[in-house]
Amino acid sequence: MFFAAMNVAIEYVNDLPIVIVNGRLDTVTAPAFDAHLGPFLATPRPRILLDLSQVGYISSAGLRSVLQLVKHTAAKGGRLGLFGAQPAIMEVIEISGFPTLVDLYPDREAALAASKVESKGA
Repeated sequence: MFFAAMNVAIEYVNDLPIVIVNGRLDTVTAPAFDAHLGPFLATPRPRILLDLSQVGYISSAGLRSVLQLVKHTAAKGGRLGLFGAQPAIMEVIEISGFPTLVDLYPDREAALAASKVESKGA
């Protein structure tokens, strides 16, 4: 029997939170993702980066979980930055209309550089 695996970690770079997801983000794993982020989202955060470089599959349930991060940052006057998505994941994100809701970056370095510039301009 196959069990979907997913791990979530949160690290900080100069007080900027980066949510790192490893594995699948789907119907089976999205509830664990949401539960893990619950306490983290109790603190207002206008800018969060989401690292999808190690995500191999995302379903509509996974997109709903990402949407909670979008709503959280928007409520604080900011935006979610998403980076590292593999081509198949990026296709799902684009088809779902997420590019109008998030800032997309090819990799961690680009996301951090853009976030640094944004914070200086704010």
